[in-house]
Parts: sequence; C-alpha cells; structure tokens
Amino acid sequence: MNDSLRRFALGLYALWLLTTVLLILGKYTPFPTVPGVHDAVVFGAVILTLGGAGRLARDGYRRFVA
Repeated sequence: MNDSLRRFALGLYALWLLTTVLLILGKYTPFPTVPGVHDAVVFGAVILTLGGAGRLARDGYRRFVA
C-alpha cells in the first residue's frame, strides 16, 4: 500500500509540474492559455506547502519528545 500511495503522490506531483510549465508557456509565449491551469498550480502549491509544514511539525515533535 505504501508503494502505491507513493506512486500516486509522485504522479500528482508530475501533473502539478506539467501545469506549472503550461502556465509559464501560456503567460510568456504565444502558446494558448489552457483554462484552469492557474487554479491547478495554486491548489498544488497549497497542498505541497501544507504537506511540508505537516512534515516539519511531525519531525519537530519527534525531536522534542526524544
């Protein structure tokens, strides 16, 4: 189960990277802007930030307790 969850998370991360590239292409090149890309990039950034903050809190708690 852990491997499948990790693969799922890596797949979502790859999709977020793709939407980030599409956003940059749509903003700075003549490539057409795809609807919903900005929202997907913001949503992914929020999820990654919350996940990183949770991991820092968990690691900090473990160091505090140990």
